[in-house]
Amino acid sequence: MRKTSLISLCRKKNQNTAGPRQHRFSLTAELGASSLLLIVVLIALNAWHIWHTYQQALERSQSSTLNLTQALSQHASDTFMQAETTLEELAGQISRFGLGQDQLLRLHQVFQEKTRSLPQINAISVFDAQGKILVTATDRLPENQDFADRDYFRFHRDHPELTPHIGKVITSRLSGKLILPISRRLNHPDGSFAGVLLESVMLNHFRNFYTKFVITDDSTLMLLLNNGTVLYRQPYDEKTIGTSIADTALFKEDINQNVSGLVTRSINNNRQWNLYSYRHLKNFPVIVTTGLSLDQSLVDWRKDAISHVIMTMIFVGMITLVSLLLMRQVRARMQAEIELIHAQQELRKLNRSLEKLARSDGLTGLYNRRHFDLSLAYEFKRSLQLQQTMGIILLDVDYFKQFNDIYGHVAGDECLKLIGKTLLNLPVRQRDLVARYGGEEFIVLLPATDEAGTRAVAERIYQEIQALHILHRGSPTGILTLSIGVFVGQPVAEQDTPSKLIVKADAALYQAKRQGRNQICMA
Repeated sequence: MRKTSLISLCRKKNQNTAGPRQHRFSLTAELGASSLLLIVVLIALNAWHIWHTYQQALERSQSSTLNLTQALSQHASDTFMQAETTLEELAGQISRFGLGQDQLLRLHQVFQEKTRSLPQINAISVFDAQGKILVTATDRLPENQDFADRDYFRFHRDHPELTPHIGKVITSRLSGKLILPISRRLNHPDGSFAGVLLESVMLNHFRNFYTKFVITDDSTLMLLLNNGTVLYRQPYDEKTIGTSIADTALFKEDINQNVSGLVTRSINNNRQWNLYSYRHLKNFPVIVTTGLSLDQSLVDWRKDAISHVIMTMIFVGMITLVSLLLMRQVRARMQAEIELIHAQQELRKLNRSLEKLARSDGLTGLYNRRHFDLSLAYEFKRSLQLQQTMGIILLDVDYFKQFNDIYGHVAGDECLKLIGKTLLNLPVRQRDLVARYGGEEFIVLLPATDEAGTRAVAERIYQEIQALHILHRGSPTGILTLSIGVFVGQPVAEQDTPSKLIVKADAALYQAKRQGRNQICMA
């Protein structure tokens, strides 16, 4: 169906446009591609360097945090283990010798020896079942000897366990200093409550140890009870002692859910993000947390990254500037020759676009609907003048939507191309016209053709498409089929129009569809 002149024109056009323009484009493209590749490689290398150094800085911060948490945990565990051992030893003595007057004097001496040998201990005291202090390490008992209101006393009074209890930080009534009470229940031989043995650990014991670690104001070291109550915090702020972080996301979602861990969070939901490491002590209801400020931890990395970004931007700018200057020189050298052939190229391009738009379908290579409508109008007038019959074959691909859904639109386009190629190779006359009518519809115009001839062409098309054996799982037949509507007749003046003839062929096509598809119906 295609004229050889169209192919020759395209080849001639390609030959004419080849030359300076392609050479210029090749040079500028190579320069641009080389510059772009160099820029991409430079950016990629620097991005990798920045990312790699970031990971290293983060790993160093994580390692420092974990090591610091381990050191603090070991210190706290040793402190509480020593306190537990002391309490068990003293409780054993009280159990064996009782709390008589002679024993109280002896316990007073023992308590003093313990406080001298253990500098972290502020005092050791014993309270009876009513909360009255019986003996302590100090030389004088306090004026208020009733300690029944203390939390640790009420705890042991109400709980039969003999394990040590770590309470909240309180102010000592003996020394006026902040202490961490570690206490143990005392029982009578019959198991009833006999009182409380208290060891007061000075809070300064933790403060003196924690201040050895140099941290920024944005970082925190904390000693917590399992319920989130703060026992100690560094940097030291007495107002925070006894407060709770139980309502924070850090505690609820991380610390309270795991034995230990490393997480990046903002403890107060502000913009300050810290790298937190935490650990629950194995034998005590205490948690140690270390929070290092990410901003402070990554200061050196950030300076290095900024310097690398600036240098990269400088190099990118230099490469871009040099490339633009070179490309401008190439364009200037080729400009004169391009201007001479520009008008000719534009005209040929316009003619090619108009011809393609006016005549052909870009997908199948057949004529398009616009060309078909013009040809139909001409043949319609010719048939009226010569009183000749004409045939119109309208065909539609069955279940094409399902074909696209199953195999994809790319496969659908390939299918249409194959059908177009088959129709293009039909042995038809020069005046006969095959076109793509729209979507999956194709149309054949057969001027001066009777019913037998038109049906023969329709059957030939039907057989050719069947012979392709295009697989189609969405079709009952398993292969791609066509529904064909055929109209054959002689146009009647002042009654028929070209569009009415199409409508008649379309009605036959609709009948074929309605009767089950994969068939030919005559109008």
